[in-house]
Amino acid sequence: MAAACLVLWLGAFGVASEQATSSDRPNIVLMFPDNLGWGEVNVYGGVRGAITPRLDRLAAEGLRLNNFNVEFSCTVSRAALMTGRYAVRTGASQAAGMTLWEVTIAEALQSSGYATGLFGKWHLGGDRPENRNPSQQGFDEYYGVPRTSNESITTIAQGQTAPNTSFIWEGRSGASPRNVKPFDVDARRTVDRESVDKSVAFMERSVRDKKPFFVYYPMTQIHFPTLTHPDFVGKTGAGDIADAMAEVDSNVGRMLDAIDRLGVSRNTIVFWCADNGAEGRRPWRGSSGPWSGFYNSVMEGGIRTPCLVRWPGRIPAGRVTNELVHEIDFFPTIAAAVGADLVPHDRAIDGVNQLPFFEGKQAASSRESVLLYANAQLRAVKWHDWKLHYVYAPEAGGPAVAPLMRLFNLLSDPKEETDIKDANPWVQSVTDRIVREFTATTTRYPHVPPSAPDPYVPPKM
Repeated sequence: MAAACLVLWLGAFGVASEQATSSDRPNIVLMFPDNLGWGEVNVYGGVRGAITPRLDRLAAEGLRLNNFNVEFSCTVSRAALMTGRYAVRTGASQAAGMTLWEVTIAEALQSSGYATGLFGKWHLGGDRPENRNPSQQGFDEYYGVPRTSNESITTIAQGQTAPNTSFIWEGRSGASPRNVKPFDVDARRTVDRESVDKSVAFMERSVRDKKPFFVYYPMTQIHFPTLTHPDFVGKTGAGDIADAMAEVDSNVGRMLDAIDRLGVSRNTIVFWCADNGAEGRRPWRGSSGPWSGFYNSVMEGGIRTPCLVRWPGRIPAGRVTNELVHEIDFFPTIAAAVGADLVPHDRAIDGVNQLPFFEGKQAASSRESVLLYANAQLRAVKWHDWKLHYVYAPEAGGPAVAPLMRLFNLLSDPKEETDIKDANPWVQSVTDRIVREFTATTTRYPHVPPSAPDPYVPPKM
């Protein structure tokens, strides 16, 4: 199927803007909060009150995706987002990150003359991120957390300071990372504010230098420990997660205000989406809204996250859709918006160009199906509103539960409660074909082995 197959070529798409000449390329701002479920955002039916006015406004100004899909956990989600490839192809793992052979959105845009900056959570370098840091994957500069938020309450608390993992770091192209300060619980509270400040400064410099920019702002909120900036402690009266969501919303507003103030709104594509579904750990358990499950599972609560996309004058405002989209689609979509053939041709690319769909030039998504892996094992396939679990494991990180194969229709049964496989046996023939088509591509393009070292050289087939 076209949606599940490779993207081997992207044609050029012209870009026009009321504020830019026809030769200008759009800026890209990608905001990527951590472990944020549906029930945290007001326009998605937020359960903690109307605490996200800037996100609500962003939704009104652009496109709201109600069937946006991601990978099941932090590192693999970032690998998929950055490469346009299902993470199983990249060999990405939390222990090892991903090889430098992978081509990221940042590398592609940097090669096309973009200024590229990452401010926030990296989590693609594995146990020794200094050997796989953002400057080696296309970012001109970066600041933030090498790995993940929970290190603020474990590594430092235990008195263990492994190199570059329990510090906030920064770096630039051609230089090694520099540790800025310990990543303890106080730094955990302020890192998102610091990252948005640096993102805004980066945009200001890029506009001054008349250079198109790519800003990747992977927030640390609302991953546990969900400890918010001091300015937001107790702000909502609804607990830590609500306070953290108010901070997320405020930081989104600061980014959008900066884009407006710099006069580049109509020539800037803004993406806001979460890497995984809601946190399941108490006391910082998030809300999955109408879905079952949490992140670290392929239940809808783990892999269906909020996603908003804005491009004034190009993407119609206020549109809402339930069509399938996956985070791997961003790479080819951005390439199409830039008007350049940026997607690599020497490997399998699973993402599809969604620009015509986003712009309203076609009614349906360019994607009909999504493959859902966990720990490199195929767990489920979504096809339109059908979802067939090949290995049903409803608990985050938990064991499989018999019967392993279960079928749900997500429109009539959003919580995945009633198995209708026996009444609809034909669905498996469709999902089996999708899996076969994907598997066939691995003959020409074998998966990168998990924990493969650098330099990685793919086998000649």
